[in-house]
Amino acid sequence: MFCILHITDLHRSLHDPLSNDELISALVSDRDSFPSEDPPIALPQAIVVSGDIIQGVGLCVSEPAKQLAEQYDTAHAFLVELTDRFLGGDRSKVVIVPGNHDIDWNVARSSMIEVAEADYPKEFLQSLHKLGSPYRWDWKTRTLYKINDRTAYENRLAAFWRFFDNFYSPLPADQRPQSGVDANLYSLDEGRIGVAAFNSCASNDCFAFQGDIPKNAIARAYLDLKERGPWHLRVAVWHHDIEGPPHRSDYMDPEIVRGMIGRGFRLGLYGHQHKPQVTPQHVFIPGREEMAVVSAGSLCAGARELPTGARRGYSVIEIGDDYDQARVHVREMAFANLFSRANLAAFEGKSFVDLKWTRPVDAGGRPETPELDKLTSVILAAEASLNAGETPAAVLSVLQQEGAAALPYGRRLITMAGLAALAPDETLAALGTPTSIEELMIIADLFLAQSRPDDAETLLLKLASEVGLTGGPLQEMQRRIDMTRRMSK
Repeated sequence: MFCILHITDLHRSLHDPLSNDELISALVSDRDSFPSEDPPIALPQAIVVSGDIIQGVGLCVSEPAKQLAEQYDTAHAFLVELTDRFLGGDRSKVVIVPGNHDIDWNVARSSMIEVAEADYPKEFLQSLHKLGSPYRWDWKTRTLYKINDRTAYENRLAAFWRFFDNFYSPLPADQRPQSGVDANLYSLDEGRIGVAAFNSCASNDCFAFQGDIPKNAIARAYLDLKERGPWHLRVAVWHHDIEGPPHRSDYMDPEIVRGMIGRGFRLGLYGHQHKPQVTPQHVFIPGREEMAVVSAGSLCAGARELPTGARRGYSVIEIGDDYDQARVHVREMAFANLFSRANLAAFEGKSFVDLKWTRPVDAGGRPETPELDKLTSVILAAEASLNAGETPAAVLSVLQQEGAAALPYGRRLITMAGLAALAPDETLAALGTPTSIEELMIIADLFLAQSRPDDAETLLLKLASEVGLTGGPLQEMQRRIDMTRRMSK
């Protein structure tokens, strides 16, 4: 199985602070107990950080940029050490997205002007809630604002993106996620799991708290993942939750998630609500397709910021080998700033919950088969290379490395390349045991072409009856072997 450490809402409470040393030691101590848990928990092979890296600063504070930089320095040091201790320092296996706490409210406010009541738009509510609206309403002062400097407004996440670039700076340029984009793509589990990490703060600022991911960002992530795949599992990561109580406006429209489902995403990881939760989501297009949406508890929030009954926590997600199920283990800080297994009423008193989702379907409504699709593309590419005049031995080597013998046409192409290369040993290695009269005869002929009648005869005696080579054809092949033996003398 592949195991993910899911942490979120790292913002340190000013009223209940937690140092990096305390936090790292608690996580390491808890991880050391994983093998002895009941059931045992696998050791994490990747880390997902689903937003709210810092606490942030309010409006009209002194030196907001300095305060943000200091908070991000603390977060950077924490994530670097966590990556070193859990993943051997491999930052390519750490997925990071921003959250609403990462928005610089002061930068956002500086991009706005106050709108005089005489200048209010005629259709006030419609203008306020229109997608991409420049208008913002401050309920505290009953004031309407308008974004009049779009460039300045887009810089409200600049401090986060500097932290982001700094964290990934040791990676080679071709492996480094991009700052300032709506989505980044990651490859986990040796290319079997594709992750789209979304910025769900598209319209979030000091007066607008709702989550939003541009539809185009989801569409582009789907297309880019499709080009890089095939994948066994597509995972989406964002920050905002997709449901909330009345009179709240800081969650994200679940229709956004349904758009992900229709594009083959089957596991969604998020944060924001400071408590663990598992929400199955589905969409009918035309059959029922399902996605498991999983929230982790806040890693560092203080008592004032946690929902009633919730504690600091994180989750460990074990993805099954067939990539259509997972087990989510919830860990919580119950005493002495140490983590241990949670006891959750929502999970029937258990510390874990098992999830299952439908596998994505292809255009014909059939479940996707990523391994088969990948192998098929390799075989077709090898065929094109062979037809284009590439060295048959090189094509044969590729077919062997990729396991092309698993498909009937792959076996056919192996024998074609083997005949062109006059390479019986390489052909036999790529093909494995011949399973038909044609394959047996081709390899025997290749041995004879190299004046190796004994090897041809050994192969024939071993496999002739298994593949059904009898009678006249068998006698003819034995005659050719005898003739080659006489000629070689």
